[in-house]
Amino acid sequence: MRVAGFLACVLLGGCADGDRVPLRGANGGPANVLLVTVDTLRADHLGAYGYALPTSPAMDALAAEGVRFTEAYTPVPTTAPALASMLTGVYLDEHGVRENSAELPERLATLGEAFAAAGYDTAGFFGNGAIRYGFGQGLRVWEPFAPTFFFTDAAGVTRAIAWLESARSPWFLWIHFMDPHGPYSSSPSARSASFRYPRDPALDVELPAGRANSVHRMIPQYQVLGPLRRVGDYVRRYDGEIAGTDEQIRRLRDALEARGTLDDTLIVLTADHGESLGEDGYYFQHGIVLNDASLRVPLVLRHPALPPGTRVEAPASLLDVMPTVLSLVGLPAPASGHGRDLTPVVFGAPAEPRTLVAYTVSGATQVAVRRDGWKLVGRVRRDDEAPPPRRLLRAAAGREEDVDPSAHAAVAAELERELGVHANRGNPFALAKPSVDPEDRQRLRALGYLDD
Repeated sequence: MRVAGFLACVLLGGCADGDRVPLRGANGGPANVLLVTVDTLRADHLGAYGYALPTSPAMDALAAEGVRFTEAYTPVPTTAPALASMLTGVYLDEHGVRENSAELPERLATLGEAFAAAGYDTAGFFGNGAIRYGFGQGLRVWEPFAPTFFFTDAAGVTRAIAWLESARSPWFLWIHFMDPHGPYSSSPSARSASFRYPRDPALDVELPAGRANSVHRMIPQYQVLGPLRRVGDYVRRYDGEIAGTDEQIRRLRDALEARGTLDDTLIVLTADHGESLGEDGYYFQHGIVLNDASLRVPLVLRHPALPPGTRVEAPASLLDVMPTVLSLVGLPAPASGHGRDLTPVVFGAPAEPRTLVAYTVSGATQVAVRRDGWKLVGRVRRDDEAPPPRRLLRAAAGREEDVDPSAHAAVAAELERELGVHANRGNPFALAKPSVDPEDRQRLRALGYLDD
């Protein structure tokens, strides 16, 4: 069903589920699927999510033509564990990927394998070496943008477009962009030079250069750009990185249009996690703080049969990507996953109450539970330990406000029960850490993942 068909359904008073899904290509065959994930992309630095600066015209266009989830969150603000959950629909205690460069186990059913089993041609290209082990299960092609892993997203799009030249329909293509991840040096500084920022004392703060990667109220060692010390200069560079990746997403879209396959394709846009730009005194980093700057991600679905310009406020997680995408194209999802099929809310069904859970896998392990506009954050408790302190926040659409738990005792008690149920999923004492070879260790250190 194309756009005209969707509008006819609306005017005539609704459509049967069979009229809406599975999504199809122009010839009536299965829809292609393009999964775009962007490393370290905050939702609130995109125009489609309210940002005032022109960082993301191509991504904004996808949102305007499709469905945009305003309350989507990652379960882990670290690349490999987050994307492992996205590909499998399960939490980290089941997939076991606790660190970058850990291997995704073969025993797990992945999104790529589901498409391969359904006869799709499959490929993936990635700019972050943290996901090279096991994340390409089911993909006929699984390759980095370039052998060194230190390059721009343009190289990845060139490879993806070349693959599309010979791809057999229907196809599934996953591309994981890297440029917004620090250090913010992939794009030329001129790209964001024209951006005009509001007067904000926080942007004028001068920070010392840190001697380690995991630091507070300092610039992480891997992020230091020459003599730059002003917060606003780094925010500008981050925005320039987003703008650079957005240009590559436009190139990819243009390639689909040139081949006449844009409207035969379901495009899914999301991110592994966000980035703290000073929230909680945590600058230009992610991984050890469970604030919304690090957890909130964009989630956009674009296909002509989906209701264009739709804003969905239902809570969503990266865990939902697998069951939702498979449902939209008419393929079964594993029954054992923790994610939800978001197809009903895409077409206007009311959202059911839900608790979203997030974990850190770096430093002192934290757990966050979110429900009905509230969030409780706390450290995982050892069995012989007194209850650790908790942080209660009002949380919605990326805005967070600390509140006194004693003033909201019923809410705090309910979330504490939820946190207790989920805490062991992220328990660092229950899972062994993987070994990392020297080459990977050097690469991970350069990306801020390691200090040793």
